[in-house]
Amino acid sequence: MIRNQRCLSLIVILMTILIAVTFSCPAAVCAQTDDEQEWKDYNGKRLGVLTGTLMEDVAKTYFPDSEYFYFNSYPDCNAALLAGKIDAYLGDEPGIRTMHMEQPQIDYIHDRITSQDYSFAFRKDDEKSAALCAELNEFLKKSREDGTLQEIDDIWFGTDEDRKVVDMGGLTGENGKIKVVTTSTDMPFSYIKDGKNVGYDIDIVVRFCKERGYALELGDVDFSGRIPAVQSGKYDFSTDMNVTDERKEEVLFSDPTSTGGVVLAVLAEDSSGNTVSNGNGLDVGSEPEYKSFEELNGKTISMLTGAPFEELISSRVSDVKEFTYYTSMADMILGVKSGKTDAGFMNNAVAVLAVNKDPEIALFKEDLGAASFGIAFTKGDKRRDEWQAAFDKISEEEKAELWDKWTGSDESIKTVMDQDWPGNAGTVNVAACDTLQPMSYVGEGGELCGFDVEMILLMAKELDYHVNFTGMDFAAALATVESGKADMACGSIVVTDERKEKMDFIDYYPAYYVLIVRAAGEQAVDSSFWGRTKSSFEKTFIREDRYKLFISGILTTLLITVLSILFGTILGFLTYMACRNGNKVANAIARFFVWLVQGMPVVVLLMILYYIIFAKSEISGTVVSVIAFTLVFGSGVFGMLKTGVGAIDKGQTEAAYALGYGDLHSFFRIILPQAVPHFLPTYKGEVVSLIKATAIVGYIAVQDLTKMGDIVRGRTYEAFFPLIAVAVIYFILGGIMTFIVGKIEVNINPKRRKREDILKGVQSDD
Repeated sequence: MIRNQRCLSLIVILMTILIAVTFSCPAAVCAQTDDEQEWKDYNGKRLGVLTGTLMEDVAKTYFPDSEYFYFNSYPDCNAALLAGKIDAYLGDEPGIRTMHMEQPQIDYIHDRITSQDYSFAFRKDDEKSAALCAELNEFLKKSREDGTLQEIDDIWFGTDEDRKVVDMGGLTGENGKIKVVTTSTDMPFSYIKDGKNVGYDIDIVVRFCKERGYALELGDVDFSGRIPAVQSGKYDFSTDMNVTDERKEEVLFSDPTSTGGVVLAVLAEDSSGNTVSNGNGLDVGSEPEYKSFEELNGKTISMLTGAPFEELISSRVSDVKEFTYYTSMADMILGVKSGKTDAGFMNNAVAVLAVNKDPEIALFKEDLGAASFGIAFTKGDKRRDEWQAAFDKISEEEKAELWDKWTGSDESIKTVMDQDWPGNAGTVNVAACDTLQPMSYVGEGGELCGFDVEMILLMAKELDYHVNFTGMDFAAALATVESGKADMACGSIVVTDERKEKMDFIDYYPAYYVLIVRAAGEQAVDSSFWGRTKSSFEKTFIREDRYKLFISGILTTLLITVLSILFGTILGFLTYMACRNGNKVANAIARFFVWLVQGMPVVVLLMILYYIIFAKSEISGTVVSVIAFTLVFGSGVFGMLKTGVGAIDKGQTEAAYALGYGDLHSFFRIILPQAVPHFLPTYKGEVVSLIKATAIVGYIAVQDLTKMGDIVRGRTYEAFFPLIAVAVIYFILGGIMTFIVGKIEVNINPKRRKREDILKGVQSDD
């Protein structure tokens, strides 16, 4: 029966994996992100909130009518959002922006709800902490002045993964060691990559330690545990967090390392994310699969819904098999890659960017017609000629350099100039599309940037205007100019005769209608069920050698479990032996001990031990975990022994005495062997429960199996496969432990013992 139950459980888990992977694909997205939506629209909806963060106060202040769902990490919030459990969740803008780049299904409403500084947190009213904070502030000031902070910002908020490394070498420790607590699922500030701690905050801390001659020890806890970890003295300071008045009462904050704010993360209809490219012509990217319009005969060609270009395409491709339509560029690009369509129609700016970012697609070499990108003015606005004159002063070389910059893959250089000129001519308002990279989009700092934006700034500098950019939907930008609410509009606007009837333009760069196709020799992305399964497996286990994280977590979980079982069994047995003969003091102490341990949630016991009882000691989180679970398991063993021994008839003890046994001999040779079968099944269940209960040790900076699963989810932004993988591993570990205890149960069963072994040492007259 037990074997059948195990088989059934295994089948259920495997089916769960298959179902989870199936529904984790992008096709499951059915909600929409509309640039015209405001975060206020989500008041009254289901809102995700990170426990122990500023988000709790923001939720209550700005979303009083919402139903709140509390989570411990961003990956948990993402999983709930993608599963439809919540409608949105609150998060720090830099982190949410990075998540959107990694997981385009997660987008955010760009209008910030609040604006805050991000700073490191130190122990308050402590001279040593105050001195260390002052030392860090001095380092931050120097780094800000010499450009180091900007370099760090470019690395960790950019898209060049090769630059995202932290060199831990050179930490001499000549001036001692500092302990820093962080949360390793908080991209891009602190996370695990290739099995190592990396991120914006970690980079700053490591550079600080190198300069000041410190060794570094990093601890990893959920966000809600970081301030208690600092207050208790277990750590010298915490990595970045939002600065609030309430937190200022609890900790000492360093000077700000960066600024940002709280935004609302929502599901995205357009899952494109921000991509980059380089080049400024039609000869970039990989070699295309189709090289002439004739080769496209009999093929499927796609365009965005509502784009009336069927006649234009048919004028070049005489025998189009079928026109298909997509609601976003990203979906169309995915359709080309997966083989659902053969070519996609778009303008050259978006196409050049896409093909240089993704080697699986290529740019069709022949264009479908030339036009130009334009900056739109209100019809009849005399300032248009003024700005045209300023534009004409920009050299062709400078324009080409700007194009290469904004369509290039080097994110570190994608910043717009500061408006440091006087602005004596006044201020102009520009309506800019904020989602069309590389022309006009929201950059890493939360500000509008792009080719169009910098082109306008160059003209504004020449004319001594200051510019106020307002991000909005593409259609809204044009309408804003038509209504006179903005002086001009930009954002990948292609000049057409129809648009010229309504507004005036500066034609500032050539535009082409082009096609993208699959790259020659590239295999289409396998979008089948098994293809998605393979891809998810690769991201979860293979990429960056993430399987090593799971192995490390398994070893930590097993270490805590095995030691807790061993020490807990010994503790429970010794406690029972002390109480066995009715000692009132021992029994009173034992009853209080069992009442206290069993009546307290284990996670609370863990945090009390770690942050209060052992706060000032050097005991690691793993040792504290062993102590906590030893107490828990020991109290269980004590109760099991009382129950098991109590089930044995007192006549057995009397018979043992009659046979000449002493008190201890009668207990160990007669009573205990008979009691074991009564409590061993419960003992076996406690072992399995213990190995699952260890999943909470991440609260005190222990990187066990569950914590490693969270770390992987934080890197991949895939909720299902890492969770299912962790579940399967726990199932296997529980099965192994149950098997071992089962073998012990069989070997000590008194019915299997020989008569001479039972009577060994008994005196007889024979």
